[in-house]
Amino acid sequence: MRSANRRYLYPVDHIRFAAASLVVVYHGTQLISAAVEQRAGTPVPAWLFSRNPVKDVVFEGHTGVALFMVLSGFIFTVGTLGREVIYPRFIANRLLRIYPLYLVLAFMGLTTTHAAYTLGNLVTVILPLSSFGPIAVGSAWGAMFWAVAIEVQFYLIFPLLLRLLNKGGPLVLLRTIAAMLTIRVLAYVVSPNAIDINGVAYYSILGRIDQFLLGMIAAWVYLRRPVWLGRSTLAASGVAALVMLWAFNQIHGFNHPAAWRMGWVDVEGIVWAAFIGSYVVVFRDRASHWSRGLARLGEISYSTYLLHFVIVTWIASKASLEIRVGGPVTTAFLTSCLVVLPITIALGFVTYHGIERPFLELRMKYIKPESLITDQAAELERPGAEPITS
Repeated sequence: MRSANRRYLYPVDHIRFAAASLVVVYHGTQLISAAVEQRAGTPVPAWLFSRNPVKDVVFEGHTGVALFMVLSGFIFTVGTLGREVIYPRFIANRLLRIYPLYLVLAFMGLTTTHAAYTLGNLVTVILPLSSFGPIAVGSAWGAMFWAVAIEVQFYLIFPLLLRLLNKGGPLVLLRTIAAMLTIRVLAYVVSPNAIDINGVAYYSILGRIDQFLLGMIAAWVYLRRPVWLGRSTLAASGVAALVMLWAFNQIHGFNHPAAWRMGWVDVEGIVWAAFIGSYVVVFRDRASHWSRGLARLGEISYSTYLLHFVIVTWIASKASLEIRVGGPVTTAFLTSCLVVLPITIALGFVTYHGIERPFLELRMKYIKPESLITDQAAELERPGAEPITS
């Protein structure tokens, strides 16, 4: 059981569980509703739209990926701000965190859909350094690998970014964000008809790096200026998230990418950074039974994330497993919440404890010896504490 001074990690795990669940229900609602429409012989909408902002949280649940990436920057920085990391150990820990389950699913995809594999795709999967689009190597088994590739790319440069933050404070990271935004806009201006906006802003580190950096800035604020965070910030960021997703849905943002998408990653990143920092401040000293229970679900979020697409596609093909209430969207939403999510969580517990956790226990401390290790930094080495769930 965690000691009192480590309870700040409970809200972090709450957020990881919420983000994973959001992505699961989002994919389930989109794909299962399309399958219901197809079986009924009715036209399948290109995207789901609603005037209801609560529904739009589900319809635009891909924002859970942004939440994960901001959280990655936040967690690593909370444990290392003002210190230096031992780079080889840091990278070794990341490999132990990611690769066991990742490779199992990759090779399962290889054996079940071998006709779709090429040597180039296999190398891309094993060395996830060049995923600039939704390369679903291995069909549903590898549908989420693109996000893991972006996380790996962030891990490779995090120690350098940490040095910049330690030396120059948040301003240096804000300048980096401004520079990346400028480059993305320039790319659009130079090649407006050729550039893949979703590929740049959504599926690659070129856009997502801003969200990692905003997570790092949120950690700096959490540690150095916690008075800026609290209930009012949490409420404001929660409302901002609803408005953000509603507006994105109304202008068909994902289905019709436009130039403004180059800066949308920053809008998402700012909202989620404020939400994460304030949520941790508000709930870090609360260790009730429900808080601990949610935290346990958050520990398995990486398994939940990687496995869910397989479950969603399977359920979508089985009409007998649908919870048929109302129209296709209601049916898909209820099926996602009451069938897909519980099955995915159950399987996640099995793969976490059978595949992930044994390797997590092999990790090493990566803070340099001359650095004082706080309870927060040391606690990040516990099994399940890593932020990678995207």
